Amino acid sequence: FSPFDRTHSPISVTPQGEIFLDFARRYVQLESEMMDSLRQFNQIPAEPVLIATTHRGGAYAAVQAAPFMMTHPEIHLSYLNRNSQQCEEELESESIDLAIYTEPVHSENIEYMPVQEDPLVFVIPQESPILEDLDISDNSLEHPVEIDISRFRILATPGQGLYDAEKSFFRKYHITPIHPQRIDYVDTRYLVACSGCGIALLPHMTIRNSSTGQNPVYGTIKGDTLYRYVIVARKKGRNLSPSAEIVWRYMISASAKNR
Repeated sequence: FSPFDRTHSPISVTPQGEIFLDFARRYVQLESEMMDSLRQFNQIPAEPVLIATTHRGGAYAAVQAAPFMMTHPEIHLSYLNRNSQQCEEELESESIDLAIYTEPVHSENIEYMPVQEDPLVFVIPQESPILEDLDISDNSLEHPVEIDISRFRILATPGQGLYDAEKSFFRKYHITPIHPQRIDYVDTRYLVACSGCGIALLPHMTIRNSSTGQNPVYGTIKGDTLYRYVIVARKKGRNLSPSAEIVWRYMISASAKNR
């Protein structure tokens, strides 16, 4: 079954998905009650759960860390900094338990659940000729200017989630980037775009968390919504440790509560 209806933008939960999420919440509650009971006998040692996260996935994981540790102090979470490609490779090799990163998922050996929508926006220097004759007086992340983009100079590094988002956009609009630059770190990419060296596709969160920048213009495509999803992923068919199973269910349940 498919828990999500992907025929609409943004995607929505199907009736089957609602049933799945309801049972996931109940499983998490039962698991929590069982662990509370077992802790009374002091028989549950701390277990490390290895979780690979990308830059964006780590931001989601950080928000969930404190409430999870309050609920499950017996479980130790160990986070590893990776890119999207490494997340999938290490899930397949079983060198990690879970991964939190952004779609798309390339491997058929990985199952995943979306846990958070991640809005994207183009960061454009104010001097860009693309903005000629456009009204940008009330421009903001919440009110990006609608533009017709045909040239790009800043791209993400292959292996990162943003690189896949950009490729998908280029295919959709039949765009060939001109003189692209490869800039690995997302915050650096934002500052380079602000300085006037090109255009970057970036998450809203990166822009909100940045303390610097030279008042760029935020843009989107007319009639389109730019976004991707943060996902929690595991290897198909793998029997995770009880602690890793608790983390998996908790992440899904936490996402359902925020919908």
